[in-house]
Amino acid sequence: MNYHNQVPILSRVNKSLIILYVGVFLVHSILFVTTKQSLLQHMGLNPSAFFEGHIYQLITFPFIDTKLISVVFNALLLWFIGSELEHKWGIKFYLKFLCVSTYASGVVFVLLTAISDQYIPLFHGMTGTNLALLIAYGMVYSERLLLFMFVIPMRAKYFCLLLAGIEIFMALTERISSLVHCVAMGVAFFYLRYASFVARGGSFKALKNQRNKQKMRGKLRLVKDEEDEKHNPDEPKYWQ
Repeated sequence: MNYHNQVPILSRVNKSLIILYVGVFLVHSILFVTTKQSLLQHMGLNPSAFFEGHIYQLITFPFIDTKLISVVFNALLLWFIGSELEHKWGIKFYLKFLCVSTYASGVVFVLLTAISDQYIPLFHGMTGTNLALLIAYGMVYSERLLLFMFVIPMRAKYFCLLLAGIEIFMALTERISSLVHCVAMGVAFFYLRYASFVARGGSFKALKNQRNKQKMRGKLRLVKDEEDEKHNPDEPKYWQ
């Protein structure tokens, strides 16, 4: 078995994201240690503050985190997984994918918390974004062999399904942040399926026309020409 162990070159977009992500973590940590002030209420996605006019939090919430291990793990995933996808897709589509999967989950979080009256800030850094990237990686490189926990050989598609299953289980235990992560993974999956459909020349108009043709075919029926059969009993029978 050949395992994929090549470290990709850190891409331009992911280099900027990692610098910004780590920089915000350092500023938050220094500020909290020296003044006991936190950036969570300002940069995290706080639904109550959002509805009061702080809509910028929908942009800043992926960059705020409080745990070093989480920052290191997310930064490494951006490097190894994100960089390879950026090199394959190009900067434009890669940025579009990041924005759609990340900020769609933020919008869902705001709506869910507004309905449930649980105004808890969302500040889990790039976790949701990286889970979306893992789903994309599993779709693009589904048969590639990876080492789960650096020991267990596993194909990329099963590796991603395992992570998705863990997040779904955590979401069922009423962790709303895990539910948001599930939304990010779902959006990533359907967005890539849609992008693949469009890349093959598909469109909603063409799909609608195809369905209309199928409906018309279902209404057609075969009718035997009784007149021809009566006058020409020995000739071959034709069907219309």
